[in-house]
Amino acid sequence: MIAPKTADTGRHARHLRLLLDHCPLFAWIKDGQGRFLAANSAFARLVGQDDPAALIGRTDGDLFPADLAARYQADDQAVLAAGQSKYAVEPYPDAQGRRHWMESWKTPLLEEGRVVGIIGYGRDIGDRQQLDQTLSVREQHYRTLVEQSADMIARYDREGRRLYVNSAFAALVGVEMERLHGTTPSQIPGGDHIPLLRRHMETVFSTGEPLEFELDWTNLGNRPLTSLVRFTPEFDGEGRVASVLGQYRDITELQASRRKLHRLAFHDELTGLPNRALLQDRLRQAITDAMWHKRSVCVMMVDLDQFKAVNDAMGHAAGDELLRAVAHRLSESVRAYDTVARLGGDEFIIVMPEVRDGADLGRIANKILRAVDQPYQIQGHEIYATCCIGIALYPNDGGDGGDLLKYADTALYLAKQEGRGAFRFYSKTLTASAMDRLMIESGLRHALARDEMELHFQPQIDFASGAVVGSEALLRWHSPLLGQVPPDRFIPVAEDTGMIIELGAWVLRQACQAASAWNGPGRPRHKVAINLSSRQFQRPGLLETVTATLEATGCRPGWIELEITESLLLDRDGRVADLLAAFRAMGITIAVDDFGTGYSALNYLADFAIDTLKIDKSFIQALGTDRRRAELVKAILSIAGCFDQMVVAEGVETAEQVRFLRENNCHFAQGWFYSKALPHAAMTALLTERAPLRPAPSEA
Repeated sequence: MIAPKTADTGRHARHLRLLLDHCPLFAWIKDGQGRFLAANSAFARLVGQDDPAALIGRTDGDLFPADLAARYQADDQAVLAAGQSKYAVEPYPDAQGRRHWMESWKTPLLEEGRVVGIIGYGRDIGDRQQLDQTLSVREQHYRTLVEQSADMIARYDREGRRLYVNSAFAALVGVEMERLHGTTPSQIPGGDHIPLLRRHMETVFSTGEPLEFELDWTNLGNRPLTSLVRFTPEFDGEGRVASVLGQYRDITELQASRRKLHRLAFHDELTGLPNRALLQDRLRQAITDAMWHKRSVCVMMVDLDQFKAVNDAMGHAAGDELLRAVAHRLSESVRAYDTVARLGGDEFIIVMPEVRDGADLGRIANKILRAVDQPYQIQGHEIYATCCIGIALYPNDGGDGGDLLKYADTALYLAKQEGRGAFRFYSKTLTASAMDRLMIESGLRHALARDEMELHFQPQIDFASGAVVGSEALLRWHSPLLGQVPPDRFIPVAEDTGMIIELGAWVLRQACQAASAWNGPGRPRHKVAINLSSRQFQRPGLLETVTATLEATGCRPGWIELEITESLLLDRDGRVADLLAAFRAMGITIAVDDFGTGYSALNYLADFAIDTLKIDKSFIQALGTDRRRAELVKAILSIAGCFDQMVVAEGVETAEQVRFLRENNCHFAQGWFYSKALPHAAMTALLTERAPLRPAPSEA
């Protein structure tokens, strides 16, 4: 009876040893004098030993540098003395002497209630420790920048409560920082400016756009102040405004300086605008401030077209009245702290501090052109006027005011060569960039009404049969003015301006009509993939729009697939997940486009209703040349198989790519190897033939 029990005990001991040796954690046991009684293979490898038995009887001093050994022994003594477990994060060396970090747990080893040694476990956390340190350093740097800023900075929630203020904010308001946290402006400091402040804050929350304005207010010490305030929206993971960051620049002295200059009559007598002397002072101040804060300054020179003809035809009084009206419109077209000056005659200068990129300036210039190009009622007559604008930038074009005025004049000359109502940058690159965006934005506003948009369809091929089983609807724009405009040029503009909503609805309707036509009686199922923008998900009513479109076109839900980007899977409040679930409940399948290039995470695939993954073409095109990307493609295919998801390989262009994808059980292919995107008529003809799609001749 004893032998079997002894055998079982031995087997149990071997099992325990195997369990420890295959455990990825470091594990060890020491006696009360710090001598090792046992260790697992992971710990032995840590100290450069192949056999854990070689450690028995040795101490930390035998295995580690003196400083580390002393640190470990001090921890051990604390556990032995207190008889309680201890958690620590501490360094350890690898076989090459490089130091890493591990977290360890040390527990008293008890025999008959007495502490006779220590049981220890540890695991490597080198990457996490480094990340924590990096984040901590960055956070400290950013906090230092904010706290040392001379500007008042505060963060507000939707109720106007302060979530954070910096020391400059507390100092200028005149109260301790702790009293400001959780309070609203109406509570501290209060005053007549509160309604204006609250109204601007609500505007930023509702529009999601930054806002700048000047604010006159009084602090708790009854000191009148003027601040240049910039409210910037801060978005959560779903693209909604979660808070507003307020930056208050004290411009009290600047305002006082302005009023003093006004009193000195540094203004144009006819229009009331600043004259050349005040302009030069403002421009000098703007450049000095920009130099200090590493910002840009814009100078616009505005000149009326054919102003002399108005003077000659109607007299100088009419010309003066026109100049006053133009001066008013120019002032209304820019920000309150921009400077609009008149140099003389029909020539005006606009100085704009704290400007951003050329595309923004292009929109501002276009706004000014439109404002001037409106009818004027002058002495009982309706008069039309246009202008040209030359634009120069500090520091890009020049370092002082004289140079900027000279270069703006040169740009104005170039604009006038183009004819009436034109603007030009001194920099040709900025002119081209701004004009290109403005032309795209202008053309997009009329593209649908002018029937310039068209859907093309790129076939999707079943690897198993070679048959065309679906297609992706791709938007194409042929502008009479711009020619064939690539999607990567006009889609971002449509996203920025919100026109993507109208375009998306049009694409949905056209694609559903095509799917309905291609899935008639007796035809094999053909699924049309339709891309949805994140803007469409943010706008209420998407589910109703899709439902109504299906009903209006006679398209069944199973005939379309909705493609979304990975960024939408960052939804935190469940709104996107609910929409996707509703679409699937209708019978519509969901695909993740360009998978692998965004926010890929396994929990997204498990949490969201996803039917199809579309591997981005950058991965496919790297097959055969980039082993790591090839392994990633294999991994994506394997993951999709675990979740019973279909996979479409995008951008398939070579026979080698086809072989790789087939061998690794990819379901569908899409790319120029089989076909480019086809117009509706050509796609219809292809589906009518019902023949497997052969590779393009160049790839066969």
